[in-house]
Amino acid sequence: MTDALVIREAVKADAPDLKRLGDALLTETAYFHRLPQERAATAADMAAVIEAMAAAPRSAYLTAWRDGAAIGEAVLLAGQLQRLRHSGTVGVGVLARCARQGVGRRLMRAIEARARDAGIDRLELTVLVDNAPALGLYKSLGYAVEGRKSGSVLIDGALKDEFVMAKCLALSELAQNGESG
Repeated sequence: MTDALVIREAVKADAPDLKRLGDALLTETAYFHRLPQERAATAADMAAVIEAMAAAPRSAYLTAWRDGAAIGEAVLLAGQLQRLRHSGTVGVGVLARCARQGVGRRLMRAIEARARDAGIDRLELTVLVDNAPALGLYKSLGYAVEGRKSGSVLIDGALKDEFVMAKCLALSELAQNGESG
C-alpha cells in the first residue's frame, strides 16, 4: 500500500464505491446522525446524491481515496438563504482503519478551501460530546464549541448530547497572520 492520498470531488462514476464507503462508515460507528438504512439504498441512489450535491450552489462533496479505494468523505452544504449565504454546514467521515492518519484533517482543509472559494466565511458542525477523536480534530483546526444540544441524538435508546462548533475562516486567517480586528 502506498501513502498517496487523493482528495477530490465525487463524480457519478464513484457511486458504487461511495455506496460501499457509506455502508461501512454507518455500520462501524454510531457517531453519524443517519442510520445505514437511511443512506442511499443502491449505487443508483448514490449517483443521484452525487448529482444533487454537484448541482447545489456553492456546496461540495469531497472524497478521500487511497490505492483506488474510497476511505473518507466530507460535505459542505452552503447556506442558500440570503442571510445565511456566508455560512455552511460541514460533515466528515473516515473509515476506522484509516483514522489518525491525517485523512480527516486533509478532508477538512479541502472543505475549508472550497468554502473560501465559494465566499463562505463561517463553517458549522455538530459532534457528539463523547466523540473525543473528532472533537480533538476540530479543535486543532480552530473550531470552537459554541453550545451544547442536550439529548439531541437518540442512539440505541439513549439520548446523547452534541456540541455545536464553528469556525470563522477570515478571523482564523487574521489570527494566523498575527493581525487583530
